[in-house]
Amino acid sequence: MTILEICLVSVVGCALAVVVGKWLFQRDTAKEDRRRAANQLASVLRSLGLKETPLFLEDYGVGDYSGMAQKIKDLVKLFLNGQAGIVNEFGQVFESVLDAKLSTETGRAYVAAKLQDAAKVTDVSAVKDAPKAGAI
Repeated sequence: MTILEICLVSVVGCALAVVVGKWLFQRDTAKEDRRRAANQLASVLRSLGLKETPLFLEDYGVGDYSGMAQKIKDLVKLFLNGQAGIVNEFGQVFESVLDAKLSTETGRAYVAAKLQDAAKVTDVSAVKDAPKAGAI
């Protein structure tokens, strides 16, 4: 091989290494973004009151795939073994979301409109038994 051929092979090799390296870093960035998003979603779900559901997202976020699979298995068992745990967990979520809605003027108007829709004019018992505003 001549020096020109050696230089040409070296330049082509370097260019190929740069292209492959850039492609690998882009793929790694996409994986990091997915993991970051999973951690953010787990944080939001936890702030809403869910305790069991975000656990597998946290494991995915740190790359613990075996732990993630175990947490998903535990979550499925929780859903299949009875409604008490799930109803309790989502009851806490409902209270958190309701508190968030009631903290803003728009949210209070929304809740008031939904309560008005729930109490039909023909359903006299609902109106008669309903607590008065400010009675609490």
